[in-house]
Amino acid sequence: MMSIAERKKVLFIVNPKSGKLIMKNHIFNVLQIFSDNGFETTVYMTRCHGDAAEAAKAGASKYDIIISCGGDGTLNEVVSGIMLQERRIPVGFIPAGTTNDLAETLDIPKKPEEAANVILSSFPVPNDVGLFNNAKYFNYVASCGAFTSTSYSTPQNMKNSLGHMAYVLEGIRTLNEIRPMRISVSSNEIKTDGKFIFVSVTNSMSVGGIFKFNPKLVNLNDGTFEVMLIRSPQTPSELMDIVYKLSNSQFDDDKIILFKTSDITFTFDESTDWTVDGEYAGNEKTVNIKNIHNGINIFRKPPANRRKAQRSTKAETPSHSS
Repeated sequence: MMSIAERKKVLFIVNPKSGKLIMKNHIFNVLQIFSDNGFETTVYMTRCHGDAAEAAKAGASKYDIIISCGGDGTLNEVVSGIMLQERRIPVGFIPAGTTNDLAETLDIPKKPEEAANVILSSFPVPNDVGLFNNAKYFNYVASCGAFTSTSYSTPQNMKNSLGHMAYVLEGIRTLNEIRPMRISVSSNEIKTDGKFIFVSVTNSMSVGGIFKFNPKLVNLNDGTFEVMLIRSPQTPSELMDIVYKLSNSQFDDDKIILFKTSDITFTFDESTDWTVDGEYAGNEKTVNIKNIHNGINIFRKPPANRRKAQRSTKAETPSHSS
């Protein structure tokens, strides 16, 4: 039997308002799973925006693992808090939000108990982290333009009652508000300018349920982002054609520019609203985004070849060390 001193310490940062209040009904079961496996558990319930980041920042030096229980925004805060510390302890993710784009990319189950077991049976895998204007971190997306405000402008009670459909309805409502943005784009791979209606810099298989990338295109720790630029359509029918192609993962339109980069700068004629991981990031006229290669370690199922190698070692159970 493992002594108290030997037990790994785990901090659960829980957003009780995420999604359809999922964690309120599952947190005890999740804690029991970890306790039964020899972990010492502590729970911190967030109360307001920024709370998770502060808790993660303070907990990075005291715990062996921090587990984010909430949506993509909660995970963003947890990772942001850890990135501010020298000790980058591994992160677990139990998704309880409305969309959970990153959880889908990481192949983490939606059921909290199943997600908890993934953490216990897997290893922390390096993932790239984005840095927005040297001030904000993000895990999977920074974006501006069409649909960008949907995630933070949709009321929480609407998200809780309607789930993902709330985002769809809010997105449709904002179609009439799309305004072209005149932008100059500069990276080692491309230099262009013109009028655009959407910009995204991503490290994910999907973004807001609007579009999904081919899994062969996305590597979460290759040191690069997938950048999508959508040029302004001339007619409403062109706009609907673009939306249709995005929803069907067809990126062969001449108005859709898609490429990879590790460092990119956008310069706007007018200050423009941005979001990172679905949260408002500010109204900016110049934006630089950098890739922090292997910035954080997140528990996820290992690739098949790595899993095979691990089975050949004598250690049957992950150590979960930092």
